[in-house]
Amino acid sequence: MRSFLRCISICTAASYDLLGIANYFRKRGYFTRLLKDVLHVTNLKRPGDIYFFNHGCFVSWGFKKKFEDKLVEVVKMFSIHPLRHIESDHFYYQYGKETSIDSHEKLRVDIITLDSEEALIKLAISYGLAQSIKLEAFEEAIQQAIRTNSELPEDIATRGEISLSRRAIFKRIGEIFIARSSINLNIEYLDAPEFFWRNPSMEPYYIMTKKYLDIPSRVMALNQKLDVLQELLDILNSQVQHRHSSLLESIIILLIVVEIIISLFQFHVV
Repeated sequence: MRSFLRCISICTAASYDLLGIANYFRKRGYFTRLLKDVLHVTNLKRPGDIYFFNHGCFVSWGFKKKFEDKLVEVVKMFSIHPLRHIESDHFYYQYGKETSIDSHEKLRVDIITLDSEEALIKLAISYGLAQSIKLEAFEEAIQQAIRTNSELPEDIATRGEISLSRRAIFKRIGEIFIARSSINLNIEYLDAPEFFWRNPSMEPYYIMTKKYLDIPSRVMALNQKLDVLQELLDILNSQVQHRHSSLLESIIILLIVVEIIISLFQFHVV
């Protein structure tokens, strides 16, 4: 792998304070360029490019693993709602005649070939890489929520009800709602960035990356899993309503019984 350079995409948080990251690197002699949703960091003394995205991901080009690990530590200071589990995807890149992304059959790694060192080309590809790793974080969050609650439908099928306390059910509802709503609120990060409205010539590199990483079909699968979470929410809500109705019925029956007892007592007294 000596002829290839490292490229890694990492998702560590829900979002970053890009201005804070820019100030951090600027004080250390790095060149920074802050756009609306991305921060480009580079240094002439240390060849390589880093792109920090406001949705909690960054893509590093041309650095060694030791420096990449340092970047993970740096962004902790500027992270909003850090993830419990950091998601990462590794690539290698080289320079050639035509920009492309292919899988190396012998090495079993993804190889990015760039036809120039232009930073905008790297940025266009980085948008796709960052969306892919963000999508992976979404996928893991949903899968975890589904795994945690996978026994609920089976519980209803075998027992006719959910064997959880009222408090536990409300807790599950809250967890599922947070997982689902956080993804719904941030799903816009998977749309085409505004950057390509101003730089249409760069969009083919972004589309190439999205296609290679199968982002469109993964987004469809993500929406299907969101539907599964909604079904789980409906199951839990219906169970709470059923228990509430049963409680009200029990109270009404109890009051009727008490009223009958009082009436009988008064009748015997008379």
